[in-house]
Amino acid sequence: MNSRKHTPDGDRRPGERHDFPHAPHGPGRTSPQWWPQGPVRRGTEPVTARTDLELRRLLSRVFLGFFAVGTVAFAVLAGTAGTGVAPNRTTFAVFALLCLAFAGIAALDLMVIRRRMAAGQGRDRNER
Repeated sequence: MNSRKHTPDGDRRPGERHDFPHAPHGPGRTSPQWWPQGPVRRGTEPVTARTDLELRRLLSRVFLGFFAVGTVAFAVLAGTAGTGVAPNRTTFAVFALLCLAFAGIAALDLMVIRRRMAAGQGRDRNER
């Protein structure tokens, strides 16, 4: 006969972790899960946490402009530079490609922010 009490949470003993019932006991002795099961919260952030989408949008716009100007400037420098010692045409072309990649990331972030703001996921102005 089983001496453990049946609780509403199942057959958990007091002190067992609720998110890893199969994990070894003790602090820091959890086994990693590659595919988390169900909507179990693992972080310490509040359930109602909201991101400041307006600030994120402002930063993305600033850096999109900054990297777009950098892309153009380095492309012009790559076009006018020679093939001698560094900084040469290749160096400026690499910098232009890096600026272009970062501008693309900022543009992608702006699209994500627009979608989230349309869905109403941003922080309300009245709650600050």
